[in-house]
Amino acid sequence: MKLLILGLLAMILLAARGRDSLWHWRTEARQRAIDARERVIEAREVAREQAREFREQQRGQMRAFRDNMREERDHFREQRDRIRDQIRENMRDFRRDWRYTY
Repeated sequence: MKLLILGLLAMILLAARGRDSLWHWRTEARQRAIDARERVIEAREVAREQAREFREQQRGQMRAFRDNMREERDHFREQRDRIRDQIRENMRDFRRDWRYTY
C-alpha cells in the first residue's frame, strides 16, 4: 500500500513537473520556429540579392557582347562597301578600256 501511495505521489510530481517542462518545451519550440523562419527570410533576401546581381552582370555582359557584335557588323559592312566600290570602279575602268580598245 505504501508503494502504491509513493508511486501515485511520484506520478503526481512528475505530472506537475511535466506541465512546466511541457510549457517550457513548447515555448522553446516556438522560439526555435520563429528563429528558423527569420533565418529563412534572411536567406531568401540574400538569394534574391544574389540573383539580382547575377542578372545585372549577365545584362552587362550581353550588352557588351551586342555592342561588340554591332561594331564588328559595322566594320564588315564598311569593308563590304569598300570592296563593292572597288569592284564597280574596276568594272567602269574595264568598260571604258573596252570601248576605247574595240
